[in-house]
Amino acid sequence: MTYLVGTDIGTLGTKTVITDTQGNVQASTYQEYGVLNPQQGWAEQWPEVWAQATYATIRQAIKQSKINPADIAGASISSLYGGSGIPLDSDMRPLRPCIIWADRRATEECRWLRENIGVDHLYEVTGNVVDPYYGYTKMLWIKGNESEIWGRLHRFETPNAYCIRAITGEESVDYSSAGNYGGIFDIHGRDWSEELMERLGIPRALFPEKIFSSEEVVGETTREGSRLTGLKIETPVCAGGIDAAVSALAGGAIQDCDLASMLGTSMCNGVINHTPRLSPRMVNFPYVVNGRRYTYSFTGITTAGYCVRWFRDQLGAEEVKEAERTGVDAYRILDEAAEKVPPGSEGLVFLPHLMVGERAPYWDEHLRGGLLGLGVYHTKAHVFRAVLEGVAYAMRYSLEAAWEAGVEINRATLVDGGARSPLWRQIIADVTGVSMSYIPDAQGAPLGDAILAGLGTGVLKDHAVIDSWIKEKIPTRPKPGNSETYDRMYAIYKRCLEANGTVFEAMSANP
Repeated sequence: MTYLVGTDIGTLGTKTVITDTQGNVQASTYQEYGVLNPQQGWAEQWPEVWAQATYATIRQAIKQSKINPADIAGASISSLYGGSGIPLDSDMRPLRPCIIWADRRATEECRWLRENIGVDHLYEVTGNVVDPYYGYTKMLWIKGNESEIWGRLHRFETPNAYCIRAITGEESVDYSSAGNYGGIFDIHGRDWSEELMERLGIPRALFPEKIFSSEEVVGETTREGSRLTGLKIETPVCAGGIDAAVSALAGGAIQDCDLASMLGTSMCNGVINHTPRLSPRMVNFPYVVNGRRYTYSFTGITTAGYCVRWFRDQLGAEEVKEAERTGVDAYRILDEAAEKVPPGSEGLVFLPHLMVGERAPYWDEHLRGGLLGLGVYHTKAHVFRAVLEGVAYAMRYSLEAAWEAGVEINRATLVDGGARSPLWRQIIADVTGVSMSYIPDAQGAPLGDAILAGLGTGVLKDHAVIDSWIKEKIPTRPKPGNSETYDRMYAIYKRCLEANGTVFEAMSANP
């Protein structure tokens, strides 16, 4: 029997799975860690946290599965979007924590970019715009604020590439990660933009020469890599990519105009384009399969699933106690109460933006959360349903960017923890008007990595195998009777965004 290893380095933990060549999971392991938040709006992580979790989960998965490492044909490692990338010195040692995707500090750098380079030119070359989300703005922050570190800088390395190098001894960067840096990657030529690098003062020498498609083999495990992971020496390791796109692959997104929505702590609504359909309202970078041609375009809500967790933690103490007493999940208890509230939550609107600032499609560094229309007759159940509906309104707002770019959604799939809620799936389908399929036991990005490892090593002959790996999809279709209510409430959601823009900006100026 032949097996494949997939590992995803997430923002809050790393997960590894081992599968056979039919997609049956033989082992699954996970290790948690945290994020450093030294100031409001800052988010950093030391790469050794990722590396140790990667090694540990691979070792544990091999032990759990009782598989002979000699039967593992290949591995692949994906990761969170590492923002700036890990700044390394000439000995390839980290100079500071990595400034990750959620960090919003580079506001002054964005102002400089708009005034001196111009959003239009950046979009023309890179397919992306100006926002603190992008890695190149975070690189400029390091350059402008930490000159001692910038002076010692030898490489920027992505989280997955950092771990792959430790295991194989080979440097790498994959197309999805290179494209997601933003303003230094030419999305049309599928290469670094030396013109923009020169204008930004970000030297080409800070990045690996070769860019890999995610399913390509970077190298093989060394003796040290074998010791760290338990993989046998000379096991092929593929490049991997950005975890949202790899998770989309695990959800079966491979055909033109497929949509995969990851409803986790954050939400990514990713569309696969076989021919370019770019929009400045979306983040655009090469896909993790056929990266020289296919494009992944996404929009998102930074605190989508986090809103529900926040509600449970801050307002759901009663439901948490009931869950401990009965064994019924607290979220299910909240859902049952919210199901009794009519669509539209009787005029209550929730803005699901609980961190300051939002990426595509909003591109608003001041946007915040809010609860509008609250009355004395509203109950906790009303507020909870409004939270679920608010995320759905934000998803519709996100999908409109894809529709405007000419995307006619083909197949739509919901994955990750929030999608377990039948009520939430139905609300999303009703608000967006899009039929959604749900994969109950989705393994997410690690399964996508196993697919990439299979493609890269030739164990899997082509991506047609992906659908056979997905065991079950549960469809959720829009209920026509709810569309009028949700169309009206969605229009109010958009007016709430517009009307509170100046208020949120004033709040940012006077925190």
